[in-house]
Amino acid sequence: MRKAAVLSVLITLASPGFALAQSEPAETTPAMPAAAGTTTVLAPDPGAESTGLSPEAWAAESDRSADPLPSEFRLINYFFARASFTNQLADPSGLRGVSLGPLGIGDNVGSATAVGPDTENFYIEQRWIPVISYSPHFVDGLATFRAQFEIDYTWGQAANQLQHNQGGGLNADQVNLQTKGLHVAISPLRVPAKLSVVLGTQALYDNPADPNITSLFDIVKTGYKLAYVGTDGTGLAVYSRLGGMWKASFVPLGVGQPDKADKGDPSAAYAYMLTTDYAYEVQPGTVIGASLWHLRDDTEGTAFAYEGLVKSGPGSTGLFPYTGVPDFSLDAAKGSVTWVGAHFHHDIAFRTGDFAASGFVMLNSGSYKNTNKTSTLNDKLDIFGLGANLELMWKYGRTPGDLVTLEGMLTTGDDDLSDDRYTGAFTLNNYGLPGAVWFNHKTLILFPFTSTVSNYTGAVTDISNRGYGLQAAILTGSRDLVPDKLNLKLGMAYAQAAVTPPPGANKVERGRTIGLEFNAELKYHLTYLMTVGLHAGYMSPGAFYNANLAVDANPWATFTTFTWYGF
Repeated sequence: MRKAAVLSVLITLASPGFALAQSEPAETTPAMPAAAGTTTVLAPDPGAESTGLSPEAWAAESDRSADPLPSEFRLINYFFARASFTNQLADPSGLRGVSLGPLGIGDNVGSATAVGPDTENFYIEQRWIPVISYSPHFVDGLATFRAQFEIDYTWGQAANQLQHNQGGGLNADQVNLQTKGLHVAISPLRVPAKLSVVLGTQALYDNPADPNITSLFDIVKTGYKLAYVGTDGTGLAVYSRLGGMWKASFVPLGVGQPDKADKGDPSAAYAYMLTTDYAYEVQPGTVIGASLWHLRDDTEGTAFAYEGLVKSGPGSTGLFPYTGVPDFSLDAAKGSVTWVGAHFHHDIAFRTGDFAASGFVMLNSGSYKNTNKTSTLNDKLDIFGLGANLELMWKYGRTPGDLVTLEGMLTTGDDDLSDDRYTGAFTLNNYGLPGAVWFNHKTLILFPFTSTVSNYTGAVTDISNRGYGLQAAILTGSRDLVPDKLNLKLGMAYAQAAVTPPPGANKVERGRTIGLEFNAELKYHLTYLMTVGLHAGYMSPGAFYNANLAVDANPWATFTTFTWYGF
């Protein structure tokens, strides 16, 4: 249980400069202190006489009344470091040390990740995340307070200032403390797994399971795998396993004042999201579920994904280069989106057999209108798109590291993003920086390498693939060369757009093929929950990048990683 709970903190790797989870072991009702003047002993073991101890001596040695109570404070400590050598050169314009976004997005736009003969670079980055919980004995298991913070930086980058993702320079002396979780979890039944109400800043996932008591393994392989929603949010969520597994949440995504300048009205307008999810175990290890979510945005494009710099919503002119969502021809957007989906998983922990599977299908539909009457852009935008995923897994050996996996991802696309109808996937990357991070894909370049700190770039960073849709297949095979100690994984992945994108510069025709990747990873477990890794990947880009001067070579990368969990 402890190992599963600690592994749940790994979700924080999914993003540069943002952590995505705040998980720890499930709470149990704390033991209450013995009454004053009492002695608590158990009956002596029948074999105690043979040890030479009298019943009185045995009782004295077995007296636990003076033992301290279980700690009211708990700490899960996570440290990660990565060294990278690659020909992908990202320029974190505006974000001060954080590089996001798809390859070759364009000059001076987003992270402007370029690949060429002279773009080789080397850097080392590190991350520290403590997860602290406090449950005083006098609340008798009713409530737990949790706080999660994050400190990220690249070695040698910046010192003596205030800024997140900075502080690796000489002297350090940096104020760099990012708040990733700050909430109270109330358990009316004193059993969080049965019913838990979470109030405050917390993990915001497209999964019905409570991330505070559910391992990362379950989170990223079930539900919608963080492909639509995967970040932090402040709001209210209710989790329960009474009559199945269900979740309901309310989360404000942003706030703006659209009428302040024109009408002198300082009223706040919100973008918010309501979610309901239900899942049922039809047989041991086999679960099916369904979801209904609704997002409403009344901010008219005045809310920010990055305060003062990058606005949020489908009308944002600055968000798409960082998250890989479509660049819509829309301004001052006001409207809503609804998602209806279903998902399943079978024996993902291989408890009943050697085969496992998981997948989902998601439909998104909605409409936005342009409230800027002087705009030359579209008056409205209608949205209707589909996404689907399927993963098959075969454990052919004795250990969980002896594994073959095959995964496919499909999203519909739109070949004309300038009109008033969009027929592709719509994720929370349209509101967050980022807001969704599908990262159980097991690739390093085609989709971003998930063991990261501040650099989260790849050929495709949102499942919409900039609005053109996605058809991808990923095949991996791994083996424990030394059981539970040394593991080798080999993989390959292919992706193409669902539609043919419009011509590029100088009207050069483009194709659908995004690229073909080959990768290898070697991991060695130094000790319990401490791992070092060597990772390498190479991608052959396709005609999707025709006329793209920012992708002038085949992307490659090598990484070394060090990971340590403590609790």
